[in-house]
Amino acid sequence: MIKSYLKLLKQNKEKFRVPRTVQQTIPIDTIYKDGIFRIGNKYSKSYRFIDINYAIASEEDKRDLFLKYGELLNSFDSSVMVKITINNREVDLKKFEEDILIPYKNDAIDVYRKEYNDMLLEKLSESDNMIQEKYITVTVFKNNIKEARSFFSRATTELSAHFSKIGSRCIELDANERLKILHDFYRGGNTDFDFDIKDSMRKGHSFKDQIIPRMPKYKNKYFRFDNRYGRVLYLSNYPGFLKDKFVSEMCSLNKNLMYSMDLFSIPMDEAVREVENKLLGVNTNITNWQRRQNANNNFSAVIPYDMELQRNECKEFLDDLMVRDQKMMLCNIMIVHLADSLEELDQDTETLKTIARQSMCELSTLYFASRQLMGLQTVLPIGVNKIDIVRTLITESASVFVPFRAQEIMDKGGIWYGQNKLTNNPILCNKENLQNPNAFILGVPGAGKSFLTKEEIEFIIMSTDDDVLICDPEGEYDPVVKAFGGEVITIAAGSKDHINALDMSEGYGDSGNPIIDKSQFVMSLFEQLDNTHKGITPVDRSIIDRCVSLIYDEAREQGFTPTLKSFRSILLRQPEPEARSLALKLELFTDGSLDAFAHETNVDMTNRIISYNIFNLGKQLKTMGLLVITDAMINRVNENWRKGKRTHLFIDEIHVIFENEESATFFASAWRQFRKRDAYPTGITQNVKYLLASQQGTSMLSNSEFIVMLNQSPNDREDLAELLKISEEQMSFITNAETGCGLIKYGAALVPFVNKMPQGKLYAMNTTRPADRKDDRYDRNE
Repeated sequence: MIKSYLKLLKQNKEKFRVPRTVQQTIPIDTIYKDGIFRIGNKYSKSYRFIDINYAIASEEDKRDLFLKYGELLNSFDSSVMVKITINNREVDLKKFEEDILIPYKNDAIDVYRKEYNDMLLEKLSESDNMIQEKYITVTVFKNNIKEARSFFSRATTELSAHFSKIGSRCIELDANERLKILHDFYRGGNTDFDFDIKDSMRKGHSFKDQIIPRMPKYKNKYFRFDNRYGRVLYLSNYPGFLKDKFVSEMCSLNKNLMYSMDLFSIPMDEAVREVENKLLGVNTNITNWQRRQNANNNFSAVIPYDMELQRNECKEFLDDLMVRDQKMMLCNIMIVHLADSLEELDQDTETLKTIARQSMCELSTLYFASRQLMGLQTVLPIGVNKIDIVRTLITESASVFVPFRAQEIMDKGGIWYGQNKLTNNPILCNKENLQNPNAFILGVPGAGKSFLTKEEIEFIIMSTDDDVLICDPEGEYDPVVKAFGGEVITIAAGSKDHINALDMSEGYGDSGNPIIDKSQFVMSLFEQLDNTHKGITPVDRSIIDRCVSLIYDEAREQGFTPTLKSFRSILLRQPEPEARSLALKLELFTDGSLDAFAHETNVDMTNRIISYNIFNLGKQLKTMGLLVITDAMINRVNENWRKGKRTHLFIDEIHVIFENEESATFFASAWRQFRKRDAYPTGITQNVKYLLASQQGTSMLSNSEFIVMLNQSPNDREDLAELLKISEEQMSFITNAETGCGLIKYGAALVPFVNKMPQGKLYAMNTTRPADRKDDRYDRNE
């Protein structure tokens, strides 16, 4: 027997006592507010770690993750016990509905809120109603809580670093969160858990009273909590080769289930000595066998296969320890699952055993009531191991039981973007949780960009009081805006609606000098006026910069609102011939037929929902229109920021702005300004190539934390894969993808999704498919 393991057993040994109360079945002695549990002479602390998309990673990425997970396991020494837990638990539907459903406000759009909520409930019913939470529990033998806290402080830092390398995050659990896990298992997740440690201490109540199971009964091969049945199984037989998907397959059962893997590391010198002794024993057996054969004059006898295999395995094990930086570990894998009846429990047990047999493994039931109780205590993330059934593994072998599968995005207060294609659970994204709220929606025509954007706009309007501003080059957002009481501003040659290109609110710009930022904007406009694509010269820039300062100085002194008309008159007063050339370029857009932006603003800019419809503006003015609208959005964002109000911006066909450097520079500055002033900008485009052709566009896209990628063209797929480090396996979700399907980049996560909205009023407003619109007209005529 290995000395360090014997020492562990001695430290861990407890005299078995038949529990006389339910409280005594829970082996926790003391809890501390920071989440540390004292269990006899040891202390434990649990951490929840975020899942990663291991299932859809490339083979190279899987290999890298596998090695980094091995480094994590190697980081634990022989002074600690480690437990990795996967908890399949049922979602608390009542609480979940409270988090995701939009509350009614008794206004004109409640009819849409009801339809949206019904859709969410329908999608929720289609999912498994099960979520997987994953924990790592570290147990250490210490003399007092002070020493334990000092140890866990260091352990938390190291764990965070290792999980960060894997692409995950490690979150400490406090006492209430750890007790909630036990409460949900013992009593079911649909019962409320309300525990106040200070109030409990003041009243002299035990924390166990809040989590103990109701009417527990432990039998020979199962246990029972009230009307629920459970069984503890252990992995009794391992194959020589095991695939890395074993754990995810075992935990794919859509039932309340908890999987645990206990690991104990053996010191290197002791492990080497143990294997060398084993190898010496095998060699001695082989020598003795050969001596007996020689005594019988059998000098050509071949060493038996089993002896040769033992010798080779020992040599390989020794090489792993001494050459390949592997550790010897003792492992214990157990599973507990729950069901509503004994028959269902037996069926689920057989299902789990069948899954294990497919991987050449064997799951066995723990017999006797006491073993079921001790097995249950071992499986739960408490930090104890009361079942002495271990298997010797090296680090690589232990790493095969990789706990990662697929990442979920289920943020409280998040917007519904569809369902996770791997797990079928809803995807709820809250951009507030990201480092920045900048977003892009990318996809070929017909992939579902506009539909998805309209869904997001509708959710924002129905669930918040935030302002929504839309730049609409195709006039497709009008039905949504009008249905929700918004203002559609139609800008076209000869239109009565005007937006003043030279409006400038307080706090305008990103540099600290609003005149400089406005000058940059006007230069961008002149870039758009030049059809020769030669751009504006340094002399032109100097003249424009001077005239911008003059026009605002005069406006301030004389008390008028500057417009492009007054700006042109300033140009004509300049002595340089280049100034007259600039004025001539501007004439068509101030005194000619394309004067849509040369007048004072005459539309209602106070509505919380505004759509700038530039569909009829014409190709010559469309890019200029996008710039002027962006500038108007900057003014609105600044006003809202001073009021403490959030603004959501949606800019369709955003690639047009990056056709020249001046407008790209201006828009990149505006993009930064939006983020600093609590605005959430979203760019929508089908032409990713044009966006990435600009250095500014590439920078904006790569620094955006939220990107929705629908079906992409081959060239765009390659560019996105290189920019965002998307593997070939992940790229398959945006290759020939169906409408409404693709990938969501949410921070560091890449999650495949399916977004299908059922027929209804919202669907009729959002769809752009001609066939759907024909059906909608037919229904209304009926």
